Amino acid sequence: MTHIQPERAIITTPEQLADYVTLTDVEKEGIRQCRAIMPMKITRHYAALLERDNPDDPLRKLVIPSLEELIRYSDDAEVDTHKDEAKYQPVEGIIHRYPGKVLLMFTTACFAHCRFCFRSEKVATTLDGRRLDKAIEYIRNDQSIRDVIFTGGDPMHGNPERLARALSEVRSIPHVEIIRITTRAPIFAPELFTGEMIAMLSRFKPLILITSFIHPRELSDETCSVLDRLSDAGIVLLQQGPILRGLNDDADTLRTMYEKLVQHRTIPYYATWGIVSPGNRHFTLDGESARRLIRQLENTTSGFCIPHLSTLDQNNNKTRTIG
Repeated sequence: MTHIQPERAIITTPEQLADYVTLTDVEKEGIRQCRAIMPMKITRHYAALLERDNPDDPLRKLVIPSLEELIRYSDDAEVDTHKDEAKYQPVEGIIHRYPGKVLLMFTTACFAHCRFCFRSEKVATTLDGRRLDKAIEYIRNDQSIRDVIFTGGDPMHGNPERLARALSEVRSIPHVEIIRITTRAPIFAPELFTGEMIAMLSRFKPLILITSFIHPRELSDETCSVLDRLSDAGIVLLQQGPILRGLNDDADTLRTMYEKLVQHRTIPYYATWGIVSPGNRHFTLDGESARRLIRQLENTTSGFCIPHLSTLDQNNNKTRTIG
């Protein structure tokens, strides 16, 4: 299988980004100071979607580092949504928090660095070799597991042959009924989805590909074409993304995005709020505001254009679903 190298189209410096936007002094300083925490990383496809002369552009805020990421609070460790993740890792690469399903942390590398990411301070690693074998062996030995979620990072990042081998191993396990892949690859790197890549993915049906759109402008023509071709190949498409303050916390914005996703056969599944980690609180929306936004969508669009609303309950480590 041809290995497309999206890294060749990656922007990591202000000088490279200047071809697409007029950076403010504050943005330049954010890029410089955040380099040690989570350096800027943007694909050229995504950079072309940014508004050149609008520093308040939600897409710019999503990928250009901000000085607000450097702010730390005394209770950061306490409220970090994933502070207890190690308790649910029986082997490296597996997170088994809920009955019947596991997360397979295939890689923590991504095509681009979303500034709201709750794994922003983690070093990118890839699960390979014997470590990947042990993770798959854990799935094989636990017959209660029916749902395996390839996540990260972005599982589509890296060598597609390695992904195909891992998908084949998991699909061969009799008790695994569903495989999911969570990815922003159609948004950041639509060129990855060649006919060969889509044919590879379709071999492992039933396969659910979960996208994470944040704003309707991410639905470029190239990205919409990817969604159409994936759906044509029999891959189920679901949307699961956060509602973020200053990016998409507006009912009209959400409605436009969800309706366009449905046009391209991607069904809104979950909208999340309150996923907190050090450095992302300026994006964090409170539960009442999130519920109000979802209520504003009711009776104004098709029911299947309205996602469930969920968050991770800090008190009992359970996902709570509203609506």
